[in-house]
Amino acid sequence: MDANLIRESPFLTGHHQPNRMEVDAPDLLIRGQIPSDLAGVFYRNGAEPLYPPTDEDYHWFDGDGMVYAFYIENGRVSMRNRWVRTDKFLLEQGQGRRLFGVLGNPMTADPASLGTRYNTANTNVIIHGGKLLALMEGAPPVALDPRSLDTVGEHTYGDLITTTFSAHPKVDHRTGELVNIGNAVHGLAGEAVIRYDVIDADGTPTKTEYIGVPHMTMMHTFLLTENWVVFPVNPLEFSLERAMAGGPMTAWVPDRPSKLGIMPRNGTADDVRWIEIDPRHMLHEANAWEQDGRIIADVAAAEGTALFPDVHGNRASHKETQQSLRRWTIDPTGVEPWREEIINDRDIQFPRPDDRLMADRSRHAFANSNLNSTDGRVEGMDSALRVDTHTGAEDLFHFGAGTAAGELIFAPRVGSTSEADGYAVTLIHRKEATESELVIFDAGDIAAGPIASAVIPFRVPSGFHCSYYSVDSPLYEQAFAR
Repeated sequence: MDANLIRESPFLTGHHQPNRMEVDAPDLLIRGQIPSDLAGVFYRNGAEPLYPPTDEDYHWFDGDGMVYAFYIENGRVSMRNRWVRTDKFLLEQGQGRRLFGVLGNPMTADPASLGTRYNTANTNVIIHGGKLLALMEGAPPVALDPRSLDTVGEHTYGDLITTTFSAHPKVDHRTGELVNIGNAVHGLAGEAVIRYDVIDADGTPTKTEYIGVPHMTMMHTFLLTENWVVFPVNPLEFSLERAMAGGPMTAWVPDRPSKLGIMPRNGTADDVRWIEIDPRHMLHEANAWEQDGRIIADVAAAEGTALFPDVHGNRASHKETQQSLRRWTIDPTGVEPWREEIINDRDIQFPRPDDRLMADRSRHAFANSNLNSTDGRVEGMDSALRVDTHTGAEDLFHFGAGTAAGELIFAPRVGSTSEADGYAVTLIHRKEATESELVIFDAGDIAAGPIASAVIPFRVPSGFHCSYYSVDSPLYEQAFAR
């Protein structure tokens, strides 16, 4: 098979088509005027395969991590992008071809891949403990240089974390702590166990617990408040046995309830209490906090998923499973364990708060949303959205049919201390355009449209998660001082 053949997949064409190149752009052209009090760095990670897969059924979550960095200062923007050079990447680059099965499927892997970890580091990118970390939940984080994006190597916290690490660890800005889970720490063939870690502001682990879960699932995120942590187990199930029998390795189990494991933040595995809720697909939350003795979580959720088939091989449509912004009220005492209400019924992905309020009460949720696409994941989420989660009021801007807008994140103005005092930033690619844009909004008036954009003179393939660090953020200062 030609190693450079482009497979027949919606996630390898259109907005998703890989560029397979690394670029340095020292001074991007600017439309409008970037505010003088916007200064910092915007990172984005995504899956961009170095070589096309050999499997017939490609998945968006596969592909090598490609990190983009946009450095904003004095109204100017410079950009660079680099692949994360994991051991997987380097092995395949050395052989000039794809060796691993899609999503690490051992049934379709080349024997030459044996002994090398399937780590794509393609899902998220954050700063903590003075390090820039590229994340996926199947492997340890990979440290990068925050300026050059050169790969430093897997970061295992002194060999404590050698298996899995969450794509969505939480950084509590009040304490500087990073709270993390590792899913399926014994592998997909092992016992269903997660690892819970607390890591201090300097990057030193201070607490680890191993917690049994009801079944092996995609625990892409978890909920954190000042005093509680919640582990969501949804009806998605990993099963190597099913895959070996010719079925899907990851599948939705119809009519299976979701379960929430509730534990005190400083508790132990013996303190976890499980409650059963309606079947929900929930991989991302805006934020969670405590109010009147209860846990409040604003989440993107749906009754099913189009990301994976069910156990019978049937796949739901995006329309049937579109996610809306919902509020979960969870009672740790168990009197009224769980209730749900819809805050805003737009089709959304990737809701985010003002990250400085992570685990603390917040009012504003930023998200990319979809007005016109049949399948927002394939064709692109075409809108930027801010929701007032107290009232449900929305502040929305539509980029136009066929536009792919990435995760919308809040970027505080330098010196800001109030929630949502600043800007909102996202990457977009318009249908059939030869360029992409880093788009900047006034965070309080998304509907007014972008106030500025930095023009990237090529198409940036659709990706996953982003982060922004202002130059006066303690996280930025710690990483860039080194």
